[in-house]
Amino acid sequence: AVFALVFGLTFQLGAPVQSCLEAGVVEPVRGWVSRSLSGTPPWVVGLLADGVLGGAGIVVTFVPILVLFFAAMGLMEDTGYLARAAYVVDRYMHGLGLHGKSFMPLCLGFGCNVPAVMGARTIESPQGRLLTILLTPLVACSARLLVLAFLTPVFFGDRAWLVALAFVAANVAALAATGIALNRTLFRGEHAFFIMEVPLYHTPGARTIARFVWHNTAAFVRRAGSLILAFSIVLWGLGYFPGPGLENSVLAWIGRALEPVGALMGLDWRLLVALLASAVAKENAIAALGILYGSGSDGTLASILASSVSTASALSFLAATMLFIPCVATVAIMRQETASWRWTLFGVALLLAIAAGAATVVYQVCRLSGFGLG
Repeated sequence: AVFALVFGLTFQLGAPVQSCLEAGVVEPVRGWVSRSLSGTPPWVVGLLADGVLGGAGIVVTFVPILVLFFAAMGLMEDTGYLARAAYVVDRYMHGLGLHGKSFMPLCLGFGCNVPAVMGARTIESPQGRLLTILLTPLVACSARLLVLAFLTPVFFGDRAWLVALAFVAANVAALAATGIALNRTLFRGEHAFFIMEVPLYHTPGARTIARFVWHNTAAFVRRAGSLILAFSIVLWGLGYFPGPGLENSVLAWIGRALEPVGALMGLDWRLLVALLASAVAKENAIAALGILYGSGSDGTLASILASSVSTASALSFLAATMLFIPCVATVAIMRQETASWRWTLFGVALLLAIAAGAATVVYQVCRLSGFGLG
């Protein structure tokens, strides 16, 4: 209920500001750059307007969602709520072969999977620690939530927060099912006792929460901004050359080679490339969509996606994105914390199978029922 309230407020308050930033800041700047460079070679205009601003400019629209989300997380942490929640969920965590102490790293995963994986160090049991690391990428990090926050209003309008909450709940359900399966097979149902000091609830400090929001938002924007900028330029280059046009680019060749797999999930080559782009950083999915669907040529990215992608394919894409392999930084930390490429690659392969399976089921159910194919 608490997290449902958090997501509801985030969408109701953040989505309008996000739309205003895209339509009132990002797109006008892109238009101004295109007009100012009208006398230069077309590739220069494309690089700056589409490669840089079309991808990295999207980071600006993430800020309202980030601030609201981190403010809610900071409030829950500063009141002592999250620590008490670890105690409350202990009995349920045992069903996954974990205990309440694993709840804290998993909660950190809603911010970023990297510190969440590192947070598993506090778990004494080696098997419990390994299982927590394997399950943590199934928690929807803030980057995935931002992709969800951006795309659900495009396809579902006023019902966006309900759809987003359903996807987050599906992630939790997938985490639980995967944990139960691994606990009963690879980890032989090992259990561990849990002892912790439960703090009293106390009044949160505005300054503490403000510092938490500033630190996390600034860190995210710096990391995401630099990654998205570099990736967007590379992606634009792959989508521009050898040409002419996106349809004859290297990016199109890669996407079309994967289309037989994507057909089962209802994903065309552009959606497949955007999904693969999220392996570098989850936010890159939006940057990739902005470049691949030509945001700004005939309207905003939201309007172009709404008219180009069916609801069934959108549901499939979101299902795959929410369960897809984590970003490369998380994979690197998984390798560091497990000290094993075998377990790291097992975790990546497991997530690939879960994401592909879930997206295929979602699309095929929509296809058989005739829902959202128009």
